[in-house]
Amino acid sequence: MFKSLSRNKPPTGHHTFNNYYTNWITTMKTTHLPNLRHHMSASTPTLLSAHVEILHHHFKSYYHALDLAASADVSQILFPSSHRNPLELPFLWLGDLHPYLFTNLIRSYLIQHDGSSVIDPENDEYDKGNGDHEVGSESGRESEEGMEEIEVGESCEFLKKQWPLMNAWKVQSGKLTARIDQIERGLRLMVPALMDRVRKAQAGFVAKVGSGEVTAAVAAAEMEEEMVGIVMDANRLRKDVISEIVSVSSVYQGALFLEGLAQFLVGIRDEKMLLEFKKCKRLMK
Repeated sequence: MFKSLSRNKPPTGHHTFNNYYTNWITTMKTTHLPNLRHHMSASTPTLLSAHVEILHHHFKSYYHALDLAASADVSQILFPSSHRNPLELPFLWLGDLHPYLFTNLIRSYLIQHDGSSVIDPENDEYDKGNGDHEVGSESGRESEEGMEEIEVGESCEFLKKQWPLMNAWKVQSGKLTARIDQIERGLRLMVPALMDRVRKAQAGFVAKVGSGEVTAAVAAAEMEEEMVGIVMDANRLRKDVISEIVSVSSVYQGALFLEGLAQFLVGIRDEKMLLEFKKCKRLMK
């Protein structure tokens, strides 16, 4: 959009970033997401933390690449028809996901588990409801208990491994909710400020061209420079919100948050879903 009016530059690299984004999504879908899910249920917190950081770094590397692409040609980020499908477009704000999507995602987990009780499988109170046994029936159950001993032992071991994950949102949820409140208060200030900068950049372009103060090419170049800065600030905001959520969360909360975010990005590009979406559009016409 801006390139046709502004100064001559090297090729914009639409296809280069398009390929990068496709490869980035594929790597997340086939490597990082399966690895994270495996270690969520089969690893120690220390090992899981390493895979949380790997996926977190994957997101940070994406925003670094997005900054570089915006610097080369900000129009390909603001109008991403080449690397975004119709299902993704409604969720975009200044070239990528709106930061409120990140806080809404983690709030959905907190709300879903709000007020539910936590039962400790290692607590003796856990089986109080089944504590009454008839003395005469003990001998009759010995063979059955012997047959189920291995299965019960394996089930208990599985439960112990899954318990921290199952109760991730019931641990320190008040502290996390308070921090999300703070993040959203910051967003209520920063998001409108960025949009105000966009409006001023557009108004400045119109005023300069309309008054004949400068040529259209010069005005476009100035607006482009301002838009690059705005997009990069928006990317920094997105990256900071993700990092803040991960840092204030437990390792299991962080794993579930990044898994949900990754699955959203992967799922919204699902070919079957896109076909169904296109069918719905045809039916509406």
